Amino acid sequence: METTLIHLALATLVGFAVGLERERAKRVRTTGALGGVRTYALLGLLGGVAAVSGEPAVVAVGLAATGALALWSLTRAPGATSEVAALVVYLLGVLAGDGQVTAAMFGGLLTLGLLTYREALHRWAGRIGEDVLEAAVLLALLGGVVWPLLPDAGYGPGGVLRPREVWLMVLLVAAANFLGYMFLRFWHERGLYAAALAGGLVSSTAVTMAMAGRARENPAAWRGWAVAAGLASVLMYLRMLAWVGLFAPELAPRLAPAALLWALWNLAASLLTARGTRGGTGELELGNPLGLGAALTFGVLFAIVKLAAYAAERVLGAAGVYAVAALSGLQDLDAITLSLARLYAAGSLDAELVLRAVVLAGFVNNLVKVILGLLGNVRMGLALALALLPGAGLAWAWLVYF
Repeated sequence: METTLIHLALATLVGFAVGLERERAKRVRTTGALGGVRTYALLGLLGGVAAVSGEPAVVAVGLAATGALALWSLTRAPGATSEVAALVVYLLGVLAGDGQVTAAMFGGLLTLGLLTYREALHRWAGRIGEDVLEAAVLLALLGGVVWPLLPDAGYGPGGVLRPREVWLMVLLVAAANFLGYMFLRFWHERGLYAAALAGGLVSSTAVTMAMAGRARENPAAWRGWAVAAGLASVLMYLRMLAWVGLFAPELAPRLAPAALLWALWNLAASLLTARGTRGGTGELELGNPLGLGAALTFGVLFAIVKLAAYAAERVLGAAGVYAVAALSGLQDLDAITLSLARLYAAGSLDAELVLRAVVLAGFVNNLVKVILGLLGNVRMGLALALALLPGAGLAWAWLVYF
């Protein structure tokens, strides 16, 4: 009996909370003709009582009555939010009365959040362009349609090429790039440095190329361009650590101090260069990184790098893995980091070899950025060299001596 009363109280509380928000909304704008606190609380209680009765017919009749009430309200006021909320409150009351407390609480809080943050959600939706929507749909298709259809068997030497694993890497990198792109879209108004940090989640190399182009056009502002490129690279070490922690968690405690040392050096040197630049000027624009061509290209690159690293270790030993890591670092750090992490997880590579190869790939990738900076402006390139390269020595020393 006590449990039943608690369930009914929760059903009523969910309706009360939603009704309180609808009551507040009525005072600031036109909403549906449905009532406020009492109406929604009673709808929640109605759902709870229907569920407690144990009769599906009673639940169906209650739902029909709530639906009829919502239809009546629609004929008397514009909009449908209050009416839909009434149906949701009734169904959440049914869940609470049926003992599914966690689901009812989660649904209630989610409903309350969607109603309360109406203006913020509308502003956010208004800022989403067609390119972002298409990218999100593509990401969903790649994960929900393509990935389940791929075989999980191993192919090639040692069975290292697994189509489903390759596609999973594609999805993860695409999702990370898309997240960074979204941050960039919403942070670009906060200044160049904030945009550069967000851009680092997409591609620190792309940010560096953009800043080098700015340096050629406006060499007097080289400090700002160098700082933006340096800040973008700070995210690279954290992203590298995240990939290793996700697929080879045993290695994360060893890599974390090295990656953080590198990131802190990079950040400190960038902030030192930033003195007197007043937060950076200008905007940063990067193209949407999530496209079918880009996804397929990364998938092929990941497969090639993983196969090359496996074969190189078998033929040339550690030197072969280092060579593959250096070559891969010229173009991309994600592919080599994920490949080595997966090979370690499969027992194909030694832990220390993987960690040092990842650091070497990061060093080569940063060296490419320094060269890009020098091509844009010599002083910018030298500032980038100070920010990006010495940290690699600190990270390598940590792995070797600690």
